[in-house]
Amino acid sequence: KNVDVQNGDFIFQHLSGPLTEMIADMTHSKYSHCGIIVNKPSGFVVLQAIGPVKETPLNEWISYGVGRKFAIVRLKKEYQKNIPIIIREATVFLNRPYDIQFEWDDQKIYCSELIYKAVFNATSIRLADFVRLSDMKWQPYEKTIREITGGALPLEREMITPESLVVSDKVELVYVSK
Repeated sequence: KNVDVQNGDFIFQHLSGPLTEMIADMTHSKYSHCGIIVNKPSGFVVLQAIGPVKETPLNEWISYGVGRKFAIVRLKKEYQKNIPIIIREATVFLNRPYDIQFEWDDQKIYCSELIYKAVFNATSIRLADFVRLSDMKWQPYEKTIREITGGALPLEREMITPESLVVSDKVELVYVSK
């Protein structure tokens, strides 16, 4: 089925695995991963933070998702003129390692952080609200969180979640897999 895909769209999916299951459940979302669609001469790629920040061909990216399901959101009209600089700002993070700690520095990057920072660094627009770990459903995952952080339970840590980007008032939903 042909989906209207444009340069600068944000794409969301759910990946299988313990970390992504935890993310989806903690954030009450069907999405645990996201990236930015970039139109290259060779075709569409997804700029994503998974392992290092890298580009993955769009069809390959979709094939990783559970049930090959995905959603696409697009910046509202008034923000679309910024897409070239947003993409340029996103590419600054290429090859940075993945941030399993979900910290807000630029040394390591997680998927929704990549989108938020690309937009913010290009435009000063805050695409979504930060969510504190303490405001999420963290309790069933305390052991895993402590394993990831080396023992700490950083309840004050603020993050941008894939869900917060999907529901941003600065984007519109373009497509959702049935």
